[in-house]
Amino acid sequence: MNKLDDSYVIFFCNFDPFQLGQQRYVLHKHIDEIPKQIIEDGQTDILFDVPSLRHDVDPKVQAFLDMIAQREVEATDPLVVKLKERIAVVKRNRKWRSEYVRRSVYEMDQEMREKKIREGERKIRDGKREILEGKREIKEGQDRLKEKEQLIQEREQKLHEN
Repeated sequence: MNKLDDSYVIFFCNFDPFQLGQQRYVLHKHIDEIPKQIIEDGQTDILFDVPSLRHDVDPKVQAFLDMIAQREVEATDPLVVKLKERIAVVKRNRKWRSEYVRRSVYEMDQEMREKKIREGERKIRDGKREILEGKREIKEGQDRLKEKEQLIQEREQKLHEN
């Protein structure tokens, strides 16, 4: 059987994905019935909580996370130096900058549309709820009216009997 190379899927989250207070989570597959039995399929998922201030990862990784989080980073690591240079080039490039702005505006428009759709759906749900409440109140009112009519008829019958 051919062995595949190991694979790593890395997520950079702007929150603590499992809310356990870790800066880094390394995930492997396991058998539910035997949690200690790790499946050795070569796949590893790594999740980073970028805003975390724990700083308990490798210093080079921490420098990269600090850059993502837009924290102050000393330009001593070659990767950090290279990234800072590349960011400066991108910021100076008008075409890329306008593309970024256009995409940002597009994404904001999409978010606004989605928000309006969610608001509309909420209003429809609220309206349906109000209609159902109104129908229930009408039914209760009709029931009370029938009871009162029945009481009136009973009293009229008693008056005619006397």
